[in-house]
Amino acid sequence: MLKLHKVRKQVIAKAVAVLDNYAVDPAIQEKLAHLLDEQPGRELYRANPRLLATHLRLPEREMLQILVIALKEGIVTLNWEIECPACHGLDFRPKHLSDLRSLHTCPACNHVHKTDADEQVRVTFSIDERLRKLEPEADDPEFRTRMDRRYGVVSGHRMLTLQAFRDLFPRETIPPNESLLIRRVAILFTDLAGSTALYSRRGDSRAYDLVRKHFDLLFQLVNEHNGVVVKTIGDAVMGAFTTPVDALRAAIAMHQQIVLLNQQLSLPLEDQLILKIGIDVGPCISVTLNDRPDYFGITVNTAARVQATNQGNNIAVTEALMQDTSVEKVLQSCTWQRRDQLLKGLATPVVVHYLFPN
Repeated sequence: MLKLHKVRKQVIAKAVAVLDNYAVDPAIQEKLAHLLDEQPGRELYRANPRLLATHLRLPEREMLQILVIALKEGIVTLNWEIECPACHGLDFRPKHLSDLRSLHTCPACNHVHKTDADEQVRVTFSIDERLRKLEPEADDPEFRTRMDRRYGVVSGHRMLTLQAFRDLFPRETIPPNESLLIRRVAILFTDLAGSTALYSRRGDSRAYDLVRKHFDLLFQLVNEHNGVVVKTIGDAVMGAFTTPVDALRAAIAMHQQIVLLNQQLSLPLEDQLILKIGIDVGPCISVTLNDRPDYFGITVNTAARVQATNQGNNIAVTEALMQDTSVEKVLQSCTWQRRDQLLKGLATPVVVHYLFPN
């Protein structure tokens, strides 16, 4: 028995060592290998990522990033679970994102409901049985329920806004003509002011080099602030965040870092990069467009329209963001102007706040 355990320990350690290729801290690798080898089976079967994060003493997002890498390398498996809003039973049938549909039928009570990625879809992880075959007792629903109540669950929407998941699993998408309900998301749009004139002055190659540097910077900042880059449209970037405060902090960092980039590149005044940023908060749907996850709905349209009113060097946000309690402390470092704007496609004026970070 001891010999078998030693072999298992070696197999797990070898599998986890592959995380070196992703620059995962060796100390975290060691803790993860120990966890996968020593923890009771019930903590490794359909495990709540927040429980695992507690064991490894990591922030939730960092834990998710490591789990996604481990998924890519065959160390763990990913489970998509759907909670019925009527009977609160869990549907364990979905194995991939592509198994989710716009409408879900509960296998226990036959209740039909829209598939809600925020409140009903959740993700869990299990150790791959090739590394450790768990005993039947590992399937312990009562234990999982206690852990979910203690730590809360990780929603499917959190996984959709994880850049590592999109990068490592680009084919994991919702089926065409299907959608997931998103109850609340912060959508951020950026664009460059005067980019057409920049291309004219600098020439295509030199201007694009500046635009690429700006893309690299924005992509990094979106990821650092718990968001995901949904797509680029010309010189524009669309990002999504599960919390408004993350979107606002990302926008402020963009505002500050683009100034530093202009200084580092020693750009003359007429060539300096000027960001136009817009944010809205609200519901939408998650879909697949051009084989990539995307968002659609009034929140997306409003964020784009709000950004279009921005002349640059500030952050345009809607009343929905300003009223969110999570942004109160961040707003203390800003001044702002309030304007009523008639946005394209909307019948009535919308209150837009133009923030100027100090």
